[in-house]
Amino acid sequence: MKKTLTYLCLLSLFFTSCKKIISIDTNDAPPQIVIEGKITDKLAVQQIKLTKTVSYDADLNFPAVSGATVRVGDSRGNNYIFTETAPGVYTNRMRGVSGVTYNLVVNADGQNYTASSRMPNNVKLDSIGVVLNSFFGSDRKTAVAYLVDPAGETNFYHFNLYVNEYLSQRFYVSNDRLTNGNPLRVQLFFKSNNNNNDSDELNSNDKVRIELECIDSNVFDYWYALNEQSGRGPNQGTTPANPTSNISNNALGYFSAHTYQTLNMVVR
Repeated sequence: MKKTLTYLCLLSLFFTSCKKIISIDTNDAPPQIVIEGKITDKLAVQQIKLTKTVSYDADLNFPAVSGATVRVGDSRGNNYIFTETAPGVYTNRMRGVSGVTYNLVVNADGQNYTASSRMPNNVKLDSIGVVLNSFFGSDRKTAVAYLVDPAGETNFYHFNLYVNEYLSQRFYVSNDRLTNGNPLRVQLFFKSNNNNNDSDELNSNDKVRIELECIDSNVFDYWYALNEQSGRGPNQGTTPANPTSNISNNALGYFSAHTYQTLNMVVR
């Protein structure tokens, strides 16, 4: 049986940073649309990206989906038309607001796709740092994010870690099921892209950037599924499968309305 390679680009704010490649094996299937959308609480050019999957033995050229109609409405009655500014990339300059639900409507190739995401309250990223962990007698520096989880509400978090502008190949998600209302110290173990010939170790003078996204429960489920499949060593992780999407009509990908923060530091 042939296999389908699903290429889901994970980008930082405004989709302009390094890409994270997710390879997911499925049975032979026709191409599927992949929708990647982010609405943040920053006044910025928000983007919705449309591509299609290709078969395993095809060139890694994931075709853009052009000519689509893309619209985002919100629970306050506002509507935002996203225009195609590059092949498969649809943009609108706007700002999301916590507590507001955003609804995505995409019409592409004669099919309709919808998704909904409520932007959570912002939880402040207080600071970032480095801690030492001992592995088999050797010390290893690890990036860490500090925040205080609010009591009395359910929170879901997604982190991105960059070291010297390289996006870590791990997925970092957490919730407050066991830590509601507590100070949090979230350790982020860096995983390099082997093609970059960079090290998984943090070293003095490395430039570290941590991004925090406060996400809703459906988007948390998406990132959590990818985290479980990410291959953390031999015989670890779950059997590869397409993660549950919050987009209708069997589309792949995700639509997320979330808050966004970023902090930078240099390893000493």
